[in-house]
Amino acid sequence: MFRSVNWLLSAMGWVFAALMLCALPLHAQKSPLPLGTINPGTIRRLQSCPVGYYGGMSCFRGRVENCPNTATIGFIYGVEDPGGSIAGTVVFLVGGGGENAYQNSDFARAYLQQGFQIIYFTWDSDWEATDGNNGASIKAAACRPATFLNFVDQNLHSQGPMCAQALSAGSGAAAYALAWYGAGSYLDNVEMLSGPVFGDIEQGCVVPNPPKLTVCDFGQLGCEGDSWLDPPSYVNGDPGLVGRWSGQPSCNNSQNKDTSQLANALWKQMSIVDGTDNPSFDYPHTSMAAWLCSSEDSQQNNSAAEGEYFYQQFTSFGQTAGYSVTRIDHCNGPEDVSAGTTPQGQSGLTAISNHMLAACINRHVGKHRQ
Repeated sequence: MFRSVNWLLSAMGWVFAALMLCALPLHAQKSPLPLGTINPGTIRRLQSCPVGYYGGMSCFRGRVENCPNTATIGFIYGVEDPGGSIAGTVVFLVGGGGENAYQNSDFARAYLQQGFQIIYFTWDSDWEATDGNNGASIKAAACRPATFLNFVDQNLHSQGPMCAQALSAGSGAAAYALAWYGAGSYLDNVEMLSGPVFGDIEQGCVVPNPPKLTVCDFGQLGCEGDSWLDPPSYVNGDPGLVGRWSGQPSCNNSQNKDTSQLANALWKQMSIVDGTDNPSFDYPHTSMAAWLCSSEDSQQNNSAAEGEYFYQQFTSFGQTAGYSVTRIDHCNGPEDVSAGTTPQGQSGLTAISNHMLAACINRHVGKHRQ
């Protein structure tokens, strides 16, 4: 009898251990890169907000200092409270160099109506350039938005979940913050719109250009909708911007027959997915949803392909608290997923805002999490 019970208990132990191993992330958590500093004592309120900020916001000026190998940069942020009890905080990260406010106010309105505090912010110059107009490493420059997100969590976010909505280069900033700067320790949900566009910068810049990449290949984790092809190479004015931000002006420059091995190596090193085991792709307390423009009735750039390099790193639902990658057809231009439609026929605007409201829930325990 005792032998049978011991065998049964032993078998149950092995089953439990196997289940626990299945639940564990496939990639170990890495030590994050150091953040910069924002001195709350230097924050100054502005008489009015810049053009493009959500109406009624209170705006403030500050600066990010002490990011390694990166110059000090100024920023402005705006805060709008819903009135009454605050359900949580949503921070908007805009595309490009981040010098203009988030364009689609319909998202902010939807979140305010459900009791969320919203925060916009813009930079005095391109955040990706480590030294004024020029850069040496976009990964190093990503310390700036990561530092601001951490500042919001510690100083502006008072209760409920802390979430972010990030577009294009803003989604690149959010992905760097998660993979390299420890943002998974406080972000409860992240909506990634058209990106992250710095998934593998080498593939975006290298000449000769790489072949088209299959986005959401058959069986890929979390994908909603059929797969499609997208070229990884930066197009239009983006090669010039990435070339300046990275300090390697040969980025997808058609005048160059081949890019140098040094340039290729530097682009790879500063990518979100840099080919090493240094970045973390495990955020067990953070939900993440991606929204990518397909080739269906859309003007393509490389935002979906660059994002795919990042999303390929997620092979187990245990790596996040929630995960999906949704194909968006009929985008307005190459990145406006809000104007397109999901595989279920829902507008991107509705699907994204509904997902944020459902997924932005408190998953982190802390002194300001009520």
